[in-house]
Amino acid sequence: MAGAVSAGAYTAGVIDYLLETLEHWQKAKELNLPGIPQHNVLIEVLSGASAGGMTAAITAASVQNNFPHVNQKNFSEEVSKGNPLYNSWVNLTEEPNQDMMSQMLNNNDILNNPENPEKEVKSIFNSQFIDKIASNTLNNVKKDATCKRSYFASDFELLTTITNLRGYNYQLKFITYLGESSFKMTMHRDLFHFKFSPTGRYNNDGKIPFHFNDEDGLNKELLASAAMATGAFPVGLQPRIIERDPKYINDNFLLREDSHKDPIVNPLANYKSVNVDGGVINNEPFELTERILENRRREEIKNTEGEEAAKKYVFEKTAEKFDTTLLMIDPFPNEDDKSESNYFPLSAIKYAAMHLLGAMRQQLMVKTSELKEAFNEKNYTRFMIAPHRSSGGKKEQYSIACGSLGGFGGFFNKNFRVHDYMLGRRNCQRFLQKYFSVPVDAKNPIIEYGYKNIENNFEITSEEGKTFFPIIPDIRINEDNLGFSKPEKEAEFPYPKIKLSYLLNLEKLFIKRFDIVLDHIVNGKNPLSEQKATSAVVARIRKKSWLSKNISGFVSKGAMNIYLGIGKYFGKDQAAQIFVDTIISEMEKRELLEEDC
Repeated sequence: MAGAVSAGAYTAGVIDYLLETLEHWQKAKELNLPGIPQHNVLIEVLSGASAGGMTAAITAASVQNNFPHVNQKNFSEEVSKGNPLYNSWVNLTEEPNQDMMSQMLNNNDILNNPENPEKEVKSIFNSQFIDKIASNTLNNVKKDATCKRSYFASDFELLTTITNLRGYNYQLKFITYLGESSFKMTMHRDLFHFKFSPTGRYNNDGKIPFHFNDEDGLNKELLASAAMATGAFPVGLQPRIIERDPKYINDNFLLREDSHKDPIVNPLANYKSVNVDGGVINNEPFELTERILENRRREEIKNTEGEEAAKKYVFEKTAEKFDTTLLMIDPFPNEDDKSESNYFPLSAIKYAAMHLLGAMRQQLMVKTSELKEAFNEKNYTRFMIAPHRSSGGKKEQYSIACGSLGGFGGFFNKNFRVHDYMLGRRNCQRFLQKYFSVPVDAKNPIIEYGYKNIENNFEITSEEGKTFFPIIPDIRINEDNLGFSKPEKEAEFPYPKIKLSYLLNLEKLFIKRFDIVLDHIVNGKNPLSEQKATSAVVARIRKKSWLSKNISGFVSKGAMNIYLGIGKYFGKDQAAQIFVDTIISEMEKRELLEEDC
């Protein structure tokens, strides 16, 4: 599940529909209804970055209990609060008298906060709502023993990427004429790798065991922290400080390269780091997910056929032989596309500096080892659900309502999030019914077994006349539990609008927030800055008389306060106006604006 900020609502809608379909199919097999495909689909890994990583964690908690699915008929009813996916991504912490922007522009994260006595500014927006969601959705979950989901592996794994600002130090060995030498580098690409374990057993593999057996659970707080860290959008949302047992780092094969024999971090002390959005470095961790899937398959073969057979195992990718596949949900797969014809070589520093930041981030996310697979049309181990919005049967330019302002747009209006959730359900339905399939003539043994002697017409026919069987049959059991039918079509959902007057009224809240942020932007203790310089040369050349030092210090400090005061007085108003103007322009461009004034 790729990063998306507030457009995580789309991913949540996709997951909701997918789970609903799997539940009906599984129940139909348990009821021995005639005409039901008999093969099995098993979810072994949930992974993601940023909003996708948060949704992965929410999904892991959600499937511990039965919950109602939210659709276009019941989304405005009280029942929607019982769906963790919808409640976490659409309702958020919104109340009738307190919408999301009033919470995110509130200053109680800086002022009168017992947990922040230094009045430090942690982020542009107040991020306390994320803590509330994590607590409600993850920390309070308890497993319902009567809830059986056989389409989930009993030891499923959960992966979230993070950007570790402390980083890990690695050494590369080189041979020189003076002997062996080391080249040191620091890796900031990091992850949390969990494994569902009802017994709580740790297998010395770096996979953090977790469960929801009771109210305390196992490593639930660490899971919640990992979810909040992967979604900590840099500067915009609060970074997260997390402390880990070093074995979860040193033992993990995704962090420890085979040739790296020494511990990555000190094995005798817990490792603490400041972490931000996993999407900064790896926004679509599909290659990590594939490695986990491949390792799991190899381990199965080792346990049943022996180590030699496991070594010979090849990750099958053709339609004829594949038995494992990856499904990526990406709300913004093409948002950063740039037309070559619109490129202008701007070299002034004000342009080049900004382009440099973009180039650095894009290069960090390039997976060079995966490029060769990009043009492999016979690879059946990768599928993707991406937004597609239509109106009257015609494809629209913009699909995601939450997509403005780099994905923050959904926080401005709940209707944006509702729309994207319903679009996720609609897109998932079409994907399952038309694209998530295998050619009949491929004679894949799993699919052949599943559809053997099935009289009902599940076949999908392409425009070229080729027939396919769906990997997951999209059915709904009838109310009498005696038969099944196709689900009702997920209809086009009305594209939402936000009132211009509402956005203009936000300007006062932005001014107040910027005022408090600027007042406290320099707050925060740093032990390193309190250490005195030890250089005798520096002390000598900077030495002044007591009088001149204190007078100049007083004058410079006073002047600085005056300059900051003037800048803040005029700057905060202008900054708020520019910010609101940018929001209005974005909403207008995406046809989300209702001009009511």
